[in-house]
Amino acid sequence: MESLEQELMGMLRRLPVPVTITWRSGLYHWQAAQASGSARGLVAATEDALQYLLKHPGLLLRAQEYKE
Repeated sequence: MESLEQELMGMLRRLPVPVTITWRSGLYHWQAAQASGSARGLVAATEDALQYLLKHPGLLLRAQEYKE
């Protein structure tokens, strides 16, 4: 059985605009589209990445158009 963390990472990678989160040097680093950031915790990194996507709805629209 996958851990909750692994399931969350998989779900984020399957979003219309994939979000990648990795652990390096004591921080969680996220990348979505051409933006990136880091946070001390997984929840904070996930929130930062999703907030970025929500503030840039054009990215989501383009991703949906590309898939169709």
